[in-house]
Amino acid sequence: MLRHRRIFLVATLIDALGSGLWVPFALLFLVHGQDMGLLDAGTSPSTGALLALVTGPATGAAMDRFGPRALLVAGNLVRLLAFCAYPLVHTSWQVIVVSVVAGFGDRLFWTCNAPMVARLTSGSGTDRMLATQTVGRFAGAGIGAAATAVLPTITSPWAFHLLAYVNAASFGVAAVLMGLLPRAEARTHAPSGSWRTVLGDRPFTGFCVTHTAFTLASASKFAVLPIVVRDFLHGPQWIAGTAITLGTVVVVTAQRPIVSLLAGRSRTAGLIGAATLFSVSFALLIPLEMVPLHIATGLILVTSLGFSVAEAMFGPTGTATAAAAAPAGAEGRASSIFQLSWGLPVALAPGLLAVLLSVSTALTWSVLALTCTAAIPALLVLRKKLPQALREPSPAVAG
Repeated sequence: MLRHRRIFLVATLIDALGSGLWVPFALLFLVHGQDMGLLDAGTSPSTGALLALVTGPATGAAMDRFGPRALLVAGNLVRLLAFCAYPLVHTSWQVIVVSVVAGFGDRLFWTCNAPMVARLTSGSGTDRMLATQTVGRFAGAGIGAAATAVLPTITSPWAFHLLAYVNAASFGVAAVLMGLLPRAEARTHAPSGSWRTVLGDRPFTGFCVTHTAFTLASASKFAVLPIVVRDFLHGPQWIAGTAITLGTVVVVTAQRPIVSLLAGRSRTAGLIGAATLFSVSFALLIPLEMVPLHIATGLILVTSLGFSVAEAMFGPTGTATAAAAAPAGAEGRASSIFQLSWGLPVALAPGLLAVLLSVSTALTWSVLALTCTAAIPALLVLRKKLPQALREPSPAVAG
């Protein structure tokens, strides 16, 4: 069983490396590698990712039928095919189709990830595995993002295509490793429960809506840095790569100490602290185009630290709050709703950011800062409606 756990963690790290390598280059790939306009390059992947979200219920049913291992393998193979197709697309509708396929692969992975962890572990070992996996995913993403700092400035479409193929290959390796995991028994009956119970619980759904402010900040914090540095500041790409890598290192090394520091304090305090840090960090980036490049570089590096500390604060705290606030007897459905608070902002971020960037970088950072600020009064209201979930001290052990 120890061997299987190690294989799974290695596969997860490789999966994260592929994803981490792609995120900083996605807009650059479509704009400079495929000759698409900025708006089309941003809105097309967002549209595809949004359409892929509707496959969530279907992937859950498939997991009950075939078990998590089969779908983890399938998810990686689906993404392999998607990234092999990316160099062949040149129009919006083609990008949307490929993005739907890639998003479907993501849904397969996230639907089956936790059940496979539960299959490989038991008791407190499950928490340790999830925590290790979280750190591993951030580390893998950091390695991928570091490529923007060490690779030379990319100008050839061929070089962008090579990145897509390398990304595809990483998913292929992950699929092979996932195939070495033990089979899990498929369930014959879906768990019973009521969607009305979950959707009618306004405090819980209110928290999920509020949580989207954090996940939008998380999805946006580094997504546009490479293209902002290159096309707006006309600076070297090592600036964005260094900021992303520095931020990732902070999350990997400081996440557990930060969670320990939050122990004994209310979850509301932890989430408000994260919202404040996100808001201040985005606000510091507003004058980015109005200052000399060396000052802009300093602002980018400083805010990358703020973003990362906020990330470490809100991630485990938000998840613990959602679990505690879930309506009794409908925890599974509640979890699927909470996952939407992650999926929707991630899907919407490229399009939203592209629209805002087409106006100005200052507007982009201002909107993100105001969104995070708006979460603070919402949390104070929810604290009265979810007293146990939001007033309870944050757990000392969290991913």
